[in-house]
Amino acid sequence: MPQERVHGAVVRLALHLPGARSRKDRRGHVQRLRRALVDELGCSVAEVGGQETWQRVTLGVAVVSGTASGVDRVVERIVPLAERDPGVVVTRCDVHRDTYDDD
Repeated sequence: MPQERVHGAVVRLALHLPGARSRKDRRGHVQRLRRALVDELGCSVAEVGGQETWQRVTLGVAVVSGTASGVDRVVERIVPLAERDPGVVVTRCDVHRDTYDDD
């Protein structure tokens, strides 16, 4: 039986929301981005930092595919998707890739 591999990436996405003046503003930007990442790219998303601030947020984004190139295609689209919102500035994007197999 052929070995099945799972390719994945975890992306830490640090964002600045310069126009956010309240938690409600912040929440709107985060929810729109989360929805786009899930609906358009099939990612899983969690807010992992900056919860106590109005203008900073860190998201953890998980990407899984059967091929490394599939993961790469999705990862390459994350920052441009975030930057479609003129109220979002990506300040950092760290990517950790890994491959999991039957062993």
